[in-house]
Amino acid sequence: MISPEEGLERAAAFLSASSKSWKSSDVRTMPDQAFTDGMRLIVPYDHVDYLDHGRTDMRLAGNLPVAVDLVTGHCSFISREEAEGFMDRDLL
Repeated sequence: MISPEEGLERAAAFLSASSKSWKSSDVRTMPDQAFTDGMRLIVPYDHVDYLDHGRTDMRLAGNLPVAVDLVTGHCSFISREEAEGFMDRDLL
């Protein structure tokens, strides 16, 4: 088992590595918006210009949060269906 704090660190590292090939890789996790769902930590992220400077034109749309398995530490992006389920529950 890993702690939520370690989960946040793993999510940030996963996002950093995953976003290197993206057109705009200047993204960062949002630890204050993270939540647990069962044994997973769900960590949203957005563009740094939106997070740090409030530039709404840089806010990402359709990005899927990082999920960290708190048992194994494995990270992945959630599916669109999972995101819709979290939105239905007002978690995203």
